[in-house]
Amino acid sequence: MTDHTDRMVMPGGEPTDEDLRHDVELTREELAHTVAALGEKADVKGRVRAEAHRRAEHARTKGDELVGKLPDPVATKVAPAWHTASHRPAIPLGTLAALIAALLVWLKIRKH
Repeated sequence: MTDHTDRMVMPGGEPTDEDLRHDVELTREELAHTVAALGEKADVKGRVRAEAHRRAEHARTKGDELVGKLPDPVATKVAPAWHTASHRPAIPLGTLAALIAALLVWLKIRKH
């Protein structure tokens, strides 16, 4: 923004062309900031993705720290599984869903 404090307009006087241009410039800048803020607020999908990415990265970091604290024999077996689960979450989620389905089927068969 430019600052035109060196000029003086007399109260009650007509604004000059320069005054009007300056007001238009300020209004455009304010409008641009408002539109940008509204665009960011309206981008719910982008905000959700960013938050999900942040949380997933936090979970990976905490998981890596936990694996690092395990005793060596356990860590050597857990680390590859953790790496796969943390970088490809569909695999463990699919496995969990299959296990739940199998358990439900087994319980239903056992009940009869």
